[in-house]
Formats: sequence, C-alpha cells, structure tokens
Amino acid sequence: MALSYLTDINLNKNELQNAVIQNLGAAPGTPVEGQIYYDSTAGDKQLYFYNGSAWIPVSGDISEVIAGDGLTGGGGSGSVTLNVVGGTGITANANDIAITNTGVTAASYGSSTAIPVITVNAQGQITAASTAAISTDLTIAADSGSDDTVTLGTDTLTFAGTANEIETTVTNNQIQIGLVDNPTVSGNLIVSGNLTVSGTTTTVNTETINLADNIITLNSNYAGSSPSENGGIEIERGTADDNVALRWNETSDTWELTKNGTDYYEIQTVGESTYATSIGNGTDTSYTVTHNLGSQDVIVQLYDNSSLDTVYADVVRTSTSVVTIDFSSNSIPSTNDIRVLITKIG
Repeated sequence: MALSYLTDINLNKNELQNAVIQNLGAAPGTPVEGQIYYDSTAGDKQLYFYNGSAWIPVSGDISEVIAGDGLTGGGGSGSVTLNVVGGTGITANANDIAITNTGVTAASYGSSTAIPVITVNAQGQITAASTAAISTDLTIAADSGSDDTVTLGTDTLTFAGTANEIETTVTNNQIQIGLVDNPTVSGNLIVSGNLTVSGTTTTVNTETINLADNIITLNSNYAGSSPSENGGIEIERGTADDNVALRWNETSDTWELTKNGTDYYEIQTVGESTYATSIGNGTDTSYTVTHNLGSQDVIVQLYDNSSLDTVYADVVRTSTSVVTIDFSSNSIPSTNDIRVLITKIG
C-alpha cells in the first residue's frame, strides 16, 4: 500500500535519487497541469506530461521524418541520411566539403612595375591570375619641336619657362605657369579682344603707329561736367629745340599752338574770324555792320556785287563788334550792291 501525501513535499534543492515515475497502461483520470506518468503500454514506452488541456509526450510531437531531396531513410522509425552532392566549384568528399581547385597558383600578384590581371567566374572564384607590365614610357608633345619620350622612374620631366616672358614654379605637387613680373614679348603680339592698360604711363617705342580708329580721345577718364584739364598733342624735339604742341585750352575754350613750348597762340576758325554781308538800299550813304568778332583789329574789304570790282569807302571801326561804312552822296549803292568782307587779325 503506497503512502498518500495531502500536501506538497519540499526537498530544499536536494536530489531525488533512484526515483521511478508512475507506470500506467493508460493516462490517469482527472489530471492536473504539470502531472507526469510513464506509459508502459507496448509500442509506446514514453514519458507524458499534462499541459492543462492534453497529455503531451516529453519527446515531442514528431512522429516521423519524411525524406526530401538529398535525404534517404526516415519514416516512423529508423535513421535519416543526408546526402551532400558537390555543385559548381564545390567538391563533396567522404569527410568534408571543399572548394574545387580552380588551377590558379597561390601567389601575390602585382608590383610597382606591374598591375594584376584577374579573371572571376559567376561563382565569384578567381579562375585566372597574371600581371601586366606598367608602361614606363610617357610621350610628350608640344606646338613645335619633335615628340619626346620620358622614362618614368628614371627621367625628370621639366616644365621650362621663357626668359622675360613665362616662369614656372613647382610646389605641393603642383606646377604653376604664369607671366614674369615684367614680361617682354620678343615677337609680334596680337590681342584679339580689348586691351586695357591700368598703369599711369604707356610708352610706345615704335617707328610707325597704324590706327584704324579715326578719332583719338584724350582725357577719356574724365566724367564730370566742368573740365579743367587742357588736352592736346606734343612733339618731342630733343635737347636742342623746344617741344611744340597743339592743345585745347579749357580756360578760353579755344585751340592753341606753341612753337617754343611756352607761348601759346589761339587758332581761329573761319567762322570765328571772318564775317560777310551785303549792304546798300539806294538811299543811305552810311551803313552800320555788326560783325561780333570781338576785336577792332579787323580788315574790311568791299566789292561790287554786279561788276565784282573792288570798291573803296570810309571805314570806321566803331567798336570791337561794329564797323561803320560811309559813301559819298554821288556814290550811293543800290540795294545790296556792295559786298562787305571782314577778317579778324590775331
């Protein structure tokens, strides 16, 4: 007769030795969660536990193994064999799986004078390996001269400038090419675009200057409204003679010239220094002619408009703007018969 315990037994973490689980030919009735028993029925012979709703074999619920691709055996009992077959690039041996030898010699490929050449198949395997020599000759060419060859690692490639024109500088793995501070162009210089000279003096040491422009503008940097700088052209005559010049005088608003570099003389235009008109009305003997030449230093000449003969009359230079011409009573000119020509002197 077995003892019945109506309360839990606490072993305080001590071993339960030589214990045997209850052997039954069928599952116990009214089980509780966590209860176990050993089914001693022939053909079963395994341990079960109750999960609260069903009896579950401790060995799991796998009842058989179905062999698939690469497997043999299986079923409700018996062993299952895994058959490993080598594929592309893989060799299956009795005791291991190995990568198929591709025939490439194990080595280090490439150097400072050769580059590696590698062939890779679809499986990512290197199927061929070799090296290709690096070209050590560099061909250089220019706008003139013959092509030359530089041997890398032996020769030095030099970027040379041109005296008084181009200079070159090497720094931080960079070659800088530029003009010298005061370049001198030995040949002809053609500027296709605009030429701007920002200095204060431009010296042209040539015998001939050809300009396509028909207007030369002086004082071109002046943009104000009250000009005060004279402008003109001066001719250098060496140390023995004074320079001569032609200039515009901003003070008097006149063109002037000098023959000694000091004394300037006004250049008068025809419109500023001459005046012409016709007089006569068939009645008067005295006529006032206003010429507005601003000087009494004038030459007055008369001629007959009909005969074109020179005629004479009394001429009085009344002011710097007016002359008075008188005829005798028996020489009264008809309407506009006398032409008066007045020329200013100085």
